[in-house]
Amino acid sequence: MGSIVERPLRDALRMIVPGPVVLISSMSKGQPNVMTAAWLTAQSLSPTLISVAIHPDRLTHQFVSATEEFVVNIPVMDSLSTVHKAGMISGHDGDKLAALGLEPSESAVVEPPRVAGCAGFIECRVQDRVSAGDHDLFIAEVVAVAADDESFDGHWNVEVDAGRLLHHLGADRYAGLANQYRVAPAEPEEP
Repeated sequence: MGSIVERPLRDALRMIVPGPVVLISSMSKGQPNVMTAAWLTAQSLSPTLISVAIHPDRLTHQFVSATEEFVVNIPVMDSLSTVHKAGMISGHDGDKLAALGLEPSESAVVEPPRVAGCAGFIECRVQDRVSAGDHDLFIAEVVAVAADDESFDGHWNVEVDAGRLLHHLGADRYAGLANQYRVAPAEPEEP
């Protein structure tokens, strides 16, 4: 191992990630939008709540604020280029899904569309919003979940291409999980 070097405070955000990179889809007045997000976390088991941090300048922020619904779409490694581009262009400039070659598909419960071709979908309704620095944290209740059965069966199957999630390492750097490890169950203790 190398030497311990002090880093800028902002690097803390990249050190606690990599979580999966997702596409947040939203819709307002019939116009769909999508954005790349890596700042997503679990908040509660019961009720099932997750949160996502979105900058107020983003069109997704405007749409989610107006409708209080969004979909977390979970892409895999094959979508790397498109996922990166989704974080670089704005929906303010036109139909972002069309510009990215993404196809919307119908959601089960909420109005915003799912993004076809993703391995998993988490449909959400906003329960609360908290301003946190330069982003707002949207805390949302999960109202529907669906996943490709080859990719996810209660756990992500990273041993097949369809289960290799993207993880953002900062800027234009990503990683994909390729190995899965499992802890052996403990031997029962003798009385």
